[in-house]
Amino acid sequence: MPSDKHDRSTQMPVYFDKEENVGSAYLSTRWLLGVIEFSNHRKIPLPDHSLYCNFDKVNNIVYAITEDSKLTPYPIDSVSSFELVGNNKDLRFEKIPWISRSYYLMPVITSALGYSLYKRLLTKLNQADFSNGGYYISGKKYDEYVDYYEYYITYPGNHSYQKIPLKESNIRRALKNESQLLKEFFSLHENEINEQSLLGIIQYINDKKYPD
Repeated sequence: MPSDKHDRSTQMPVYFDKEENVGSAYLSTRWLLGVIEFSNHRKIPLPDHSLYCNFDKVNNIVYAITEDSKLTPYPIDSVSSFELVGNNKDLRFEKIPWISRSYYLMPVITSALGYSLYKRLLTKLNQADFSNGGYYISGKKYDEYVDYYEYYITYPGNHSYQKIPLKESNIRRALKNESQLLKEFFSLHENEINEQSLLGIIQYINDKKYPD
């Protein structure tokens, strides 16, 4: 079929109504009771006072709103840790200086003598990529905030650490000095490798070698 040199349809911009975001840059859709500890060890709120907080996961900013409705953002360099309470669950975020001062970690299991396990919450923005070529329609019409985690262990007796992807080979490599205990654990558990099983491994080793 001969082309029409006056046809400009392929050059016309395509418009679409963008849909509402999925997920959020913030930890919660509502304000949560919180406690903030600053780098100088000062804490808010004062005793017998309340503080409501939220956390910007993308920019690592803690927002606090006081009883007199004053809203204050606290960047990561001013905060050492904070704790939020929601749905009967405490969520603690803290900086571990020998790992990083530029992001928070969430303690999963901590031990004064043995291994500790932390996780880092990251949030990625996947932008809308909807396209309409006339003959085909593809993509999504909404921006989506997707949460995922990185896991870190700290070793007994010093401040060394290792980031561990959730794969058995990585766990065995990071805990190569515990090969016998890992063999025992995997002989008793055949579950897939996830956060719960990684916690179980660390707890198993600590119980055997570093009981409180």
